This record gives sequence, structure tokens and C-alpha cells, in this order.
Amino acid sequence: MNKDVKKAAFTMAETLLTLAIIGVVMALMLRAINRVNPDKNKVLFLKSYHAIETVIADIINDSTKYDQYTDENADFSAKPLSTAKASYINKGSELTVCEDGCDKKFTQPKAVCYFLADQINTIGEVNCDNDTTMNFKTSIGACFWGWQNVDSNGTLEAIVDPTCSDDKKNGYVVKLFKDGKMTVPETSTKVNDQATAYEWMQDQTQVK
Repeated sequence: MNKDVKKAAFTMAETLLTLAIIGVVMALMLRAINRVNPDKNKVLFLKSYHAIETVIADIINDSTKYDQYTDENADFSAKPLSTAKASYINKGSELTVCEDGCDKKFTQPKAVCYFLADQINTIGEVNCDNDTTMNFKTSIGACFWGWQNVDSNGTLEAIVDPTCSDDKKNGYVVKLFKDGKMTVPETSTKVNDQATAYEWMQDQTQVK
């Protein structure tokens, strides 16, 4: 037997190179996994936000709901016009909201809540009367809280909870301005982790 034959072994450089390649492959695999399994809460929140955005734009510019012909711009500090009407499904029954002859009457603070329930598919009970329970759960699984509290200036800070937990502080605040503009504030004392929703809004194309 030839005792002079040397056994082959990895050098330190080869070992480090191999580990680096493995690290790159693992990073690529994790990114692929995140694409297949996106952050469900982020997806639900963003879908809800853009659904609200669409409804708000529709109603603030609807001449049957808010006066478009006065010197002042139409805004949510005013009560809806007498021609305004909304309908929503409450526990399987259709209810209507209008000035006269409907199940409920519009008021300035609660109007936005009813208009959202009118145009967004909901599940179960719709409550636009008080803060004792959520306003409603949407068909995609998010829960809305506090949308019946538009103040006299036409502004509102309400909550969308993509987890639909029993505690609204697990949701995220959306701020509505009187002219229909919307934003997600960076901080809020109304919820536990507002910064997360703010970050989601900064990079909406990244779902991980």
C-alpha cells in the first residue's frame, strides 16, 4: 500500500465559498416561500383600505348623496341629502337607510358607515349605531370598527382589523378627511401596532 497518497479535503476558502452559496440558495428559497404564502393580514388590510377608498370617492362625488353645486365643496361635515339612500344586509335581511320611509334615517356622523355597508359585502350583523360591537365583518374576513363616528368637522379615525379579533386594538387606524381624502397615520393610541400598517402602505407591492 502506498502510504504517500494524501486524502483530499476542502480548504478553508472552499468551505467558506460553499457556505456562501448555501446561504444565497436559502435566501432565494425563503423569498419564494414568502411569495407563495404572503402576509394574510397585510393583504386583507390593503384590500379593505382600497375598497373603502373606492366607496368614499363614489359617495362624496354622488350628487344624490351630497350637494355638488354649492360654493363649498361637498364634504362629510354635512348630513346626506334627502335623496340619499343606502341598503345593507343585516343577518340575512335587507334594511334601508334614507330620509323618510326606511328602516333607519341618515345622520351626519353615521352616514359613512351605512354607505360602506351598502357597497361592501358584509357577513352577519351590521351595527352603525354605537361602539359596543364592531360595525360589520366583510366577506373577505376583515372587521370594521368606529366608522359611525364622523365628527362635526367631517373627519374620522376608524379601525380596520384584518384579524377580526374581539379586541379592536388589534386592528389599524384609517383616517378620513372631510373631502374624502384618506391616509394611514404613522402612530395612533387607538390600536396596539399602528406602525405596521403605516409600513404596509409604504410598500404595497411587497406582500411578505
